[in-house]
Amino acid sequence: MNTVSEWIAKGWGSAADRLPAMRPSYPAVAVEIGPEAAVLARVRRKRGGACELEAHHERTLPDVGNGAGAFRPALGGTEEVAERVRALLEASGTKPGRISVLIPDSLAKVSIVHLPVRPPTRKQLEEILRFRLRRTLPFRLEEAALSYQVLPGAPEGVDLLVVVVRKAVVEQYEAVLSAAGARPGLVDLCTPNLFNLVRSRMGELDAQGSDVGLLNCAPGYFSFLVTRAGRLIFYRCKPLAGLDSEGEDPDELLWRELASSLAYHREKLEGAVLSTVLVRTVTRPMEEVFERLRGFGVDHVEAVDPTRALVLPQGVRIDPAVAQRIAPAVGAAMGRG
Repeated sequence: MNTVSEWIAKGWGSAADRLPAMRPSYPAVAVEIGPEAAVLARVRRKRGGACELEAHHERTLPDVGNGAGAFRPALGGTEEVAERVRALLEASGTKPGRISVLIPDSLAKVSIVHLPVRPPTRKQLEEILRFRLRRTLPFRLEEAALSYQVLPGAPEGVDLLVVVVRKAVVEQYEAVLSAAGARPGLVDLCTPNLFNLVRSRMGELDAQGSDVGLLNCAPGYFSFLVTRAGRLIFYRCKPLAGLDSEGEDPDELLWRELASSLAYHREKLEGAVLSTVLVRTVTRPMEEVFERLRGFGVDHVEAVDPTRALVLPQGVRIDPAVAQRIAPAVGAAMGRG
C-alpha cells in the first residue's frame, strides 16, 4: 500500500499538478503545530533504510484560537507562534532548512470516494471529483486545494482517497515556518503520518485475517481509520471542539462518535471483523481509551510505539507519554514511501 502521506505535496498542489504515483520529498525534520503545542522530531537516515532519532523537542503554544474551525485560517497570532517554533528549532539543535509541517486533521476534509467505473482520462476523473465536492464544501471550490490518490485493490471501479483544504489555511502555516527561518518542504496532516509510522505493524496484524484500526485522539478532534489486507477502507475525522454547544461533555462526545464509527464498520463494511486497534492519545489516559475500546468489543488494543520503527542512540529511552506526543512528527520525518 502506498503511504497515505502521498495525498499532499508541498503547497497542496491541485490534482491536475500531480500524478498519484509521484512521491513528495520528505525532509528529515518535521514539526507538528497543534492547538496546544508544537512538537519537533529529527531523524538521521542510515544506510539500509533505518532511521535514528537524533532529536525531539516540544514547546507550548499561545492560545491564539488554533483549530477554531475546519477549513478556516486558525493561527491568530502567527508572529508569536513563529517565535515559539524558532525557539523549538534552537533548543533541539536543528538548523533551519526544509521542514515538514503537520497541521490538525480537522482543518481538512478527507474522504474515500468510490466510482463504479474508472473514468478513461485523468481530466474526466478530476471533473467528477470537483462536481461532487461543489455540493459539500462551505466555500468556493476555487479557494480549495485538492489532492487525491487512487487506492489499490478495489474489487470493481476505483476507490480514491480525496483531501481538500482551504488554501488560506495552508498559507498561514507556511508563513509561520517562513517567519521562523525555515522552509516548508511538505505540508501534511497529522494522522496520515501516524499511519506512516505504524503501517508495518498494522500489516503484521491484519495478516492474521482481521481488519486493523488506528485511533488518534488529538486536541479538538479524533481520527479513526481502518485497513483490510493492507488496503485503506475507512477514514473518519471528527472535530470535537465547538460541538458541545448544549453542554455535552467532549469526552462523552468522543466515545459516542467512536462507537458510531465502529458500528458503521461492523454493519456497512462487510468482511473481516475489527479485532485490533492501535492507539495514539495525547488527550485521554491510555488506560481509559483501552477500557472503552474493549467495551466496544475490540479484542486487542495496543499503544502506538515509535521506537518500533526507530533506532535509538545507545542508552536513550523515551517516556511513553513523550512517545505519544512525538509519534506523528516521527512518522513525517521518517518519510516512508
